[in-house]
Amino acid sequence: MGTLPPASDWPALQRAVENAVLPSPPAKSRISRLVDPIIPAFWNTFRKRRFPNAIYILTYHSVVDPGQRETWEQCYRKGETTVDQLRGQLEFMMRHMTPMALSQMPRLWAQGGPDRPCFVVTFDDGMSNNRTHAHPVVQALGITPALFVCSEFAMQRQTLFRILAAVLVQQGHASELAVNLRASFPQWVWPDGGEDLFHATKNQYCGGAMVDVIDATYRACLGDPRELAVHLDRDGVAHLATHGWEIGNHTRSHHLLAWQTQEEVTRAIQESADYWRDAGIPLIDFIAYPIGRAQDVGPEVWQAMQRFSHVHGMFCNGGVNFSLNRCEWMRFSFGRHTDPDVLEKIINQEIRRTQVARATLPSSQEGPLQNPAAS
Repeated sequence: MGTLPPASDWPALQRAVENAVLPSPPAKSRISRLVDPIIPAFWNTFRKRRFPNAIYILTYHSVVDPGQRETWEQCYRKGETTVDQLRGQLEFMMRHMTPMALSQMPRLWAQGGPDRPCFVVTFDDGMSNNRTHAHPVVQALGITPALFVCSEFAMQRQTLFRILAAVLVQQGHASELAVNLRASFPQWVWPDGGEDLFHATKNQYCGGAMVDVIDATYRACLGDPRELAVHLDRDGVAHLATHGWEIGNHTRSHHLLAWQTQEEVTRAIQESADYWRDAGIPLIDFIAYPIGRAQDVGPEVWQAMQRFSHVHGMFCNGGVNFSLNRCEWMRFSFGRHTDPDVLEKIINQEIRRTQVARATLPSSQEGPLQNPAAS
């Protein structure tokens, strides 16, 4: 399965994808500039678009109905997708790629890799609206999605800290949060409030202790976070599993893994797996790293993953999968776009980012690759 790269080199491929500088796109020909504006919109929507053979993995989080937002959905808009946007994006993918279940991917590589462009749909954090809003869409399209959820979320012991921070800010308690963060983490400059404070809770992440401060502030100002009903409980996850959704590990508590030791990472993975096993909900052999940027997933994670040699690890900040890389599967998002031209552009950007990244890395640093036959 490869040798452990130097600590500063992993995750090499994901980091290279994030840092890839793309060349300027070629200028359109004179004929294209004349013809494109008069191509009927109908033809532009349904024309066949060509993409290289690879695995394209889409990542989603919250799926909302804009006309019926819950309190937390009104306050936390980061990474959301509306029902109509989700449907439009997936219908686009269905027209141009083959949908597959995530659990099929290792076997696909064992058979020589994809012979066509294939796509997979994933959802992180186990949001309650995945059941109410996302499920009807994927069910109608015949897509098998993968849901990654933390056991602490399902047990209602914890709510995603960024959502709590957003609700505090939007409901007028930013000053209390700022005071508490400054008292606990004086090494950072915490803005007085507004969106700057909200963004600082991600950009100035201070480990699980910061999550505890945000939770305590919410409880003091607004009450029990469980009343927000942000996450699916165990029964909600079980409901989706019985209706065809695949369930994956998202660690126990969503604490960023780069802030944890190898042993802590191992426990975060194992304790979540144990919870779902005891709940009678089988997990697929995939884990989604919380947040999922290169900076959030340190070399201790790769070391811990050697104890789970059957498990595949997934990032969440761009890239396309042209080869099997057990610990560095890559995913990307369409954001809120639905225009076919824009979706095609996003896919092509992800393709080029990955190609540029792979070209800049020696084969020995592309990542700890695994022999497909061993999957």
